[in-house]
Amino acid sequence: MEYFISINQFVDFSKGTDSKKKRIIRQQKEPNKFMISLYQTPRASIKKSLSNNGDKNPIIEGLQRLKDKVPIKPRQVLNKTISIEAIQRYMKIKIPKILKSHKLDIIKKPEIKSIFIEGVEILVSPDVIFTMVYDNEKYIGGIKIHISKRNVFELEDSKKVSFLIEKYLKVIEDKYQAKVLPELCFSLDVFDGRMIDAPKNKLFYIEKIKETAREIKSFWKIA
Repeated sequence: MEYFISINQFVDFSKGTDSKKKRIIRQQKEPNKFMISLYQTPRASIKKSLSNNGDKNPIIEGLQRLKDKVPIKPRQVLNKTISIEAIQRYMKIKIPKILKSHKLDIIKKPEIKSIFIEGVEILVSPDVIFTMVYDNEKYIGGIKIHISKRNVFELEDSKKVSFLIEKYLKVIEDKYQAKVLPELCFSLDVFDGRMIDAPKNKLFYIEKIKETAREIKSFWKIA
C-alpha cells in the first residue's frame, strides 16, 4: 500500500481530531480540484517576490490583478477577498536579511519533490528552492508558503515544515553541489506573519514526525 501526503496537510494531520485526520486522508486519496486552485495569484506573486530578494513589484502587480478581477460565484468572491488580504499581510512580513542581501539562483522543477518518513511519502515541493554563495560557500535553501486564514500555523507547526524542508534539501544537495544551511530552510505562514527557519533540536522534531507518519498509515486503512 502507498501512503502519500503533502507537507502542509501532514502538519494539519498531526494536530487534528480523529474526524479531521480521516477527512485529510480522504482528501489525499481524492484531491479536491477547487482547493488546489485557491489563492493562485497571491502564491505566484509571493513566490516571485521571494525569488527576487523580497522585491515588492510582483506583489503590487499581483494586487492590481486581483482588484481588476470581477468574480461571479460566491466562492470566487471569497477567494478574491482572502487573496487580497494575503498579499497585504505578506507586505508587512519582515524578510530575513540573508535573503535580501545575497543573489539567489533559483532551482526550477527539481526531479525529486518528496521524502519518505516511516514508509510515508511526504510531498515537500518547496515553493522556492535556491542556492546562494555565503561566506565563500555554496548553500541551498528553500521556502514553503502557507496561505490559510482559517488554519494559521502555530510556531511548532511552522518548525515542523522548515525541518522537513531541511530533510528534503539534504536529499538533493549533492546534485546542486551545495550544502544545506538550516537558516535557509523557511516556512512562511502568510496569515501568521512569520518566516520560521529550521529548528536546532532535531531529535525532538524527527520523533514527532515519525509518530505522525505511523499514525497516517493507521488512519489510511479506515478513512
